[in-house]
Amino acid sequence: MFTLDDLMNADRCPAPYEPGEELWNDPHISKKMLEAHLSPDTDAASYKPETIQAICEYLVRTMGLESGGSIVDLGCGPGLYCSQLGQKSFYLTGIDRSENSICYARNHNHDKHTNYILASYLNPFGSNQFDAALMISQDYGVLSPENRRILLGNIRNALKPNGYFAFDVSSMTAFQNRINSAASKWYASGAGFWRPHKHFVLEKTIIYPDMPTLCDFIAIVDSAVKAYHIYQTFFSPESIRSELEENGFQVEAVLSNLRGEEYNAASPELGVVCKKA
Repeated sequence: MFTLDDLMNADRCPAPYEPGEELWNDPHISKKMLEAHLSPDTDAASYKPETIQAICEYLVRTMGLESGGSIVDLGCGPGLYCSQLGQKSFYLTGIDRSENSICYARNHNHDKHTNYILASYLNPFGSNQFDAALMISQDYGVLSPENRRILLGNIRNALKPNGYFAFDVSSMTAFQNRINSAASKWYASGAGFWRPHKHFVLEKTIIYPDMPTLCDFIAIVDSAVKAYHIYQTFFSPESIRSELEENGFQVEAVLSNLRGEEYNAASPELGVVCKKA
């Protein structure tokens, strides 16, 4: 049974990118995450099917990818992009550290040209192997600056000469929107996303303005207290361009999204297409 000290400790403000409890392979939460990825009615995990299709069509066109080319999807989840691109005769490698998602992808996307790997993309995943790398649904900003450098190094090593990297991030407009809407709340819940039984939830948004980063902090109270930390870093066109150039990439385009819409400062996201320099 937890004590008041446990609750007080869980509610402290974490250092930026200090890890919380495991999310991706928690037996219950990972199942709920998979359900969210597969839902066609929300962009909460994966984008909606029509958005996925538009992203794939735009990226194939703008990166000049040809049938038979090789693509790695980082944080592939249940393989929604791999499935879409596999129909266009590309060779796909999907990498994700969620066992539930990888199992689903392997069981539901029976394409001899697609390979799913249960691993972290912070570990090396190839050398001079891929024509393009994708990282979609703003996963890039979840990582700490140190881990982003590791990731970019791994991508650069894995890409062929002049290979492309396309990804999206949250914008500074989204950061301001989150600051304006930040609020703490606590409530009792029945079975749901966090637990299969009754529990108590404490939520708050922790803002690190100088980074600029925030942490969605969720403490779950049942027979114990567990705190989950979900980070997001926000970027301007200038800051993401600088970060990429410092790590060996040449930026080809900064857009409002990966569907190819022209950059608009009011957009809550940025779509980035860059090339191995």
